[in-house]
Amino acid sequence: MAEHPVQVFAYGLLVSCGILGNAVVIWIAADSTRENRYLASSDLILMNIAVANLLLSLTRNTLLLFFDAGYSVSFTDVGCRMMMFVWTWLRSASIWVTLSLSIFHFVTIRASRTMLQKLNERNKIAKAMVIEWALSFVYSSVALGYSSNTKTNSTNNLMLISSTIRPLLGCVWTFPDDTSGLIYTMISVVIHEAIPISLMILANAATLLFLYKHYRKTQDVVFNNNLISTEWKAAKTILYLILLFIFCWGTHVLSINYYNFMGSPSTRYMLIIARFSASGFVGFYPLVVATGHGKLKRKMANILRCRWLKSLNQ
Repeated sequence: MAEHPVQVFAYGLLVSCGILGNAVVIWIAADSTRENRYLASSDLILMNIAVANLLLSLTRNTLLLFFDAGYSVSFTDVGCRMMMFVWTWLRSASIWVTLSLSIFHFVTIRASRTMLQKLNERNKIAKAMVIEWALSFVYSSVALGYSSNTKTNSTNNLMLISSTIRPLLGCVWTFPDDTSGLIYTMISVVIHEAIPISLMILANAATLLFLYKHYRKTQDVVFNNNLISTEWKAAKTILYLILLFIFCWGTHVLSINYYNFMGSPSTRYMLIIARFSASGFVGFYPLVVATGHGKLKRKMANILRCRWLKSLNQ
């Protein structure tokens, strides 16, 4: 059954932002790397986040959009295992790479670096990205053995926050018993959700505190003030990203659990909120990055300006 047209339209806009916006972030960062023949470590992390978000939009959010629009979307047991695996893998990678952005900025503002050190730093970041994607791959492999297609809501009492609202397009988690499912769920929430989010908050708070103290010490030096101003803008952009992530994650968790414990026909709207909040970070991530990333903002402005002038000439 199709959802309300307004809901479908709004969710379609969010999904479109997730696809087009993240694709633009990747393209502009890659084009900037080609022009400068150098890929900054921060841009490498931003590209990894954009890749995870783009793939999530293509493999999960578009399917949900089709389903909301009234189209029949279903998978076999094998298809559900593969899709649950992909969704969990991308979600996990997105969380840990986002954490890496906070930690990276906290570490780099505390010391000046030469070009050679920046190259070594980029190599370390690249290795860290590979490790995070690989560990997320291993973590999500559980879905290959404990998920399947079902026509009922028999597993409706089990939900893994990091993967999906349940059931999703007929795909559910199918653990041997409630105890093993609860254990995996708790481990997933603590290690995969609570710990990285707590570290994000601490890293960004420490970064802002360090910049504030350093600014107070060097406010009579113009060069340092300009440098601190740049780092302060970067820190605020990262902070906005983390706050967006936490807001979307928190809204998703609260709405799902409210529906769990207060389940009734009237609480069905909580699932709609959960659907939008689960896709919120993916859709709004490019907009937040564009507002605080100087190079990205300039390139996007140039692209829009060129297209506008081209349309006028035509």
